[in-house]
This record gives sequence, C-alpha cells and structure tokens, in this order.
Amino acid sequence: MLLPFEFDDPSWETRRKNQFVTDLYAGMRLAQDSLQREGHPVQLFAYDTGADTLQLKQVLALPELAGMDMLIGPVYKSGSKILARYAQQKQIVVVNPLSQDGDLVLDNPWHYLFEPSTATQARQAAQFAFTRLGGPRTAVVLYEDSKDEAAFGQAYKQAYEALGGRVLQLRRINSDVEESLAAGFAGVDLKTIGHLVVASDGKKAGPYTLGALKAQDARTPLITYASWLDNNRIGLGQLDARDVYFVHPKFVDRTGYGVRRVRQLYTQRQNLPPSVFALSGFELLYYFASQLHQHGPAFQQPLANGGPVSGAVFQGIGYPGGSHDNQYVPLTKLERLEVEVLNPVGIR
Repeated sequence: MLLPFEFDDPSWETRRKNQFVTDLYAGMRLAQDSLQREGHPVQLFAYDTGADTLQLKQVLALPELAGMDMLIGPVYKSGSKILARYAQQKQIVVVNPLSQDGDLVLDNPWHYLFEPSTATQARQAAQFAFTRLGGPRTAVVLYEDSKDEAAFGQAYKQAYEALGGRVLQLRRINSDVEESLAAGFAGVDLKTIGHLVVASDGKKAGPYTLGALKAQDARTPLITYASWLDNNRIGLGQLDARDVYFVHPKFVDRTGYGVRRVRQLYTQRQNLPPSVFALSGFELLYYFASQLHQHGPAFQQPLANGGPVSGAVFQGIGYPGGSHDNQYVPLTKLERLEVEVLNPVGIR
C-alpha cells in the first residue's frame, strides 16, 4: 500500500487533512483480518509516499517493491501516472483506490481503478434512462464546469445517442453563478423533453433545477448525483415527490448483513463507526486479495470473464470484458424517504 500518510508532519492540520488515508488503511487492515479468518491470509506492507512524487519515487526504488503481488495506491494523480508506469514495467497489478479518472487506466493491462470512472457512471446512467424511463427518448444534459463533469456530459450524450436516444442540448454551467444557471435552462421546454440530466455537485444547482421544474410545472424525470441527498438546501421531501434518480457509486445499505458486520467489527477496533473511506479500504482489499488467492497475481483474464458481483459492503464490483474501472454503478431513488437501488447486481 503506497499512501500519503505524511508521518514526517505530525501537525494537527495534516493529520486532519489525511484522516481519509488513515481510514482507508484501517479498512484494509480489517479486511486482512476477515481474509485471515476465512483461510486466505494476505500480508500487507504500508509505505508512506508523502505529499509529493519525490518520496514515491524513493519508495519505488526499494528492491522489495518488485517482489510484491499487488500494489494499492497512490491517492494523487501525479503519483498515479508514475506508479502506473512502474506496474507495467514490473508486471504487477496496481489498484488506484479513489480516482474516477478513466484516462489513468487506458492502455495499461496492469492498472485498475477501484471506483467506476466518471465516463462509466455516465454510460450506466444513460443505459438506465434509455431502458427504464418512459416518455420520449430525448434529453437535455447540463454539466458543471470541470474536467470530470465535462467527461460525464460527453459520455452521457455519446452513450444515449448510440442506443437510439437524442440529446437535444449539452450545456456547460457554473452553478456558483446565477446567470450561468439561467443560461443553462434558457429556452428549454422542460415539459416536453424525455428527461433532464444535471451533472453537478454544486450546492446551488439542486435548488435552482427544482425551482426551474416547478416554475414550468414540469414532472420531467431528473438524473443527477447522489450528493444532492446531502445538500441541506434541498428537502428530502422535494426529491421524494419527483422522479429523481441518483448516480450513486458509494451507496451503502446499512441494513445489509455485510455492512452491519463490518461496522460492528470496525467500531469495536477503532471506537468510532467506519467512514466511506474505511468501507472502501475494506471492500478493495477483500475483493482484490480474493482474486489473488483464486487466480494468482496475474488475474486480469479471470476478472474480464466475470460479471459484476455483490460487494461485501458496497452494492457491486466487477470488471467484465477487459474493463479497468468498476463497471457496476448503483442507480437509486427515494421512495417514502428511503433510498432504493433500482438496478441491483444481476439486473442490468
């Protein structure tokens, strides 16, 4: 595990900033215990890669790294590219724990993203919209002014139109600027389009979108990010009352046995419940170490031959057809203020 623990900076600010790294590691250690109990022991070696690429390069120069069966990390993009090259040269699988940048794993059979890329999230949402939403197969797609959201918007349009739908408008917005939001919705008849897509985590995007739908008295289905569920400017009742569908890669069913068990074990050990990063660390190691045990360190082909399977804590994980980012993306909806998964593993 090559992670920026930054042990050389013991300041409170750095420790707080890096809590997500500590949580990731704690989740992996818990998965190591679970695997041990199941008769699948795995040895973990943690290396501090610091906040810059210099320390990562020093770690990669250590001779023992070349003897590892799998590498996990790093967190920052500059380091990811360096580690990807190393993995390809040494032919060791590397798994990036947090990135959603699909460009990182292009043309590298040894590099995987644990998360679904932004483009994969868009493609799965477009597939869902085309097959599951009624009405005319037309869409208007608004996306936030950032690299990830631009990738989402372009991938959505491409995937939806490849299936036979039509994206009438594909517009970039800056949700922090009222005029930009107004321009995004300008001239759009929300009553006649099949559905609306708003790819934005911006706090103002949700209230503005719901206001625009209300102003036109439109009941148009809306696809957006799950972060809207945590936006304190939007009432859950507002989202429940409409057909709002969430792209929700990190959905956790707290009633599920696996989730309850991991939460219990983690809380016993750490004296606090697991964050989403701790759950990611657990799922990542549990899944990929299981692949190591079943298939050995070059497990790309068995991974490509299998479909998504239910995760230990998340809804699903899988790399079918030679993909190198997780291809399973939960689509959820509020029903009576409870979040429900509409495309469970096995139902595409």
